[in-house]
Amino acid sequence: MNLRRSSLVILTSAFCLLTSAFGLPLYRDSLPNGLIILTYEEHRLPTASVSLVCRSGAAFDPEEKSGTAAMMSDLLTRGTATMSGDSIKSQVEFLGARFSGHAGDDNCAIEVRVLTKDMGTALDLMADAVLHPAFAVKEMELARSRMITDARGLFDDPGSEVSYEFMKLLYGDHPYGRLSGGDTLSLPLIKREDLVAFHNTHFRPNNCFVVAAGDISRKEFVAEMERRLGAWTPAPVPTLTVAPLTMPDRIRAKVITRSDMNQTYVEFGHPGIQADDKKMLATRLMSYVLGGGAMSSRLGISVREKGGLAYDVRCWFDRNRLQGGFHATVQTAGPAEAIGLMLRDIKLMYDSGATRKELEKAHNYFTGSFPLTYASTGGKLGQVRTMELYGYGMDWLEKFPDKVRAVTLDDVNKTAREYIHPGQYWMVVLGPVTKEDLGLTDVEWIE
Repeated sequence: MNLRRSSLVILTSAFCLLTSAFGLPLYRDSLPNGLIILTYEEHRLPTASVSLVCRSGAAFDPEEKSGTAAMMSDLLTRGTATMSGDSIKSQVEFLGARFSGHAGDDNCAIEVRVLTKDMGTALDLMADAVLHPAFAVKEMELARSRMITDARGLFDDPGSEVSYEFMKLLYGDHPYGRLSGGDTLSLPLIKREDLVAFHNTHFRPNNCFVVAAGDISRKEFVAEMERRLGAWTPAPVPTLTVAPLTMPDRIRAKVITRSDMNQTYVEFGHPGIQADDKKMLATRLMSYVLGGGAMSSRLGISVREKGGLAYDVRCWFDRNRLQGGFHATVQTAGPAEAIGLMLRDIKLMYDSGATRKELEKAHNYFTGSFPLTYASTGGKLGQVRTMELYGYGMDWLEKFPDKVRAVTLDDVNKTAREYIHPGQYWMVVLGPVTKEDLGLTDVEWIE
């Protein structure tokens, strides 16, 4: 691995909390400053991926400056106090590596993928980026320009526009109601001091963790992390508390008429659950039966296969740190018929639940497909990151099939009655239609 072995002496029981994932080569270590390090050893290829994750994301953006976390994360890899953005880019290209920063609602991260022989250099780049970011004005303006271009492009895609309008209705002033990448109003307001303040406040070792997957040695990797980040200073980090989302008392719908379109895009739903909800797996199985697949779910069969009304129709529950939503979507040339069938099938799931055969099919899908989600190095990195971010526990990967199989038909059907709220939806419809075309009753129209 070309990592220095001399620092292994620091890994004594006094400094390291170790948890293993039983049968998997997955370990969770902790440095004295609170930095968690998760390693998944796999030696099939001489490559490895490393992600340093901050547990604060765009939900912590200042209300009028959405995009702050995303811009800050991007700039972490574009210049430090000792290296310019061009110098970092040249070194990354020389190594044939990938080095990037990104942010979502619940976290920020920088990630590197590199040949094992160059891991030491890659970790130097990552540590320098985390500890000494420059946030150079030149790089900041380039990032702002890229992000504004992306924000303008949002409305070139009708599906993205519908989702954006739906999220505004569902979340209102909630942090998730803002675009994590910012918008054309917020991005020009972000100043360099905003990026510095976000970084100084949230990028603390006690608020971060590192995931490494691939051709690594756990002991060497933890030692090298301690050598580079062991002196990183912990500090109190703010928490985020928000009010519960508002459940509409009926369908509250917004229609955006576009006569130049030949298809109608629809999204509707209501408040849902958090990622750590004890019934999260039951909601996943239930929503898979209801709308998890365009061809095999209840919605897929009625709207696509039998109705011939859409190529794709589905539903799901968000999995976020804060309360997310329940979503149902369709793109169709027959919106009145498609919406009617979707409302009917969702109500039927609430009233009668799933069948034993449907649950068995869902069990088989999740237990069969889950191993594929972490078959690659990148997949392992992503699954371990999710496991740690949402506190699923070290047995998540190994025990997931057992946890799925343990969900009973009664669990699924109780979840349907508890988490589905028929007729209480926020709804957005975009296409060559008016509200009179949709045939909806007991609706409050939003202008």
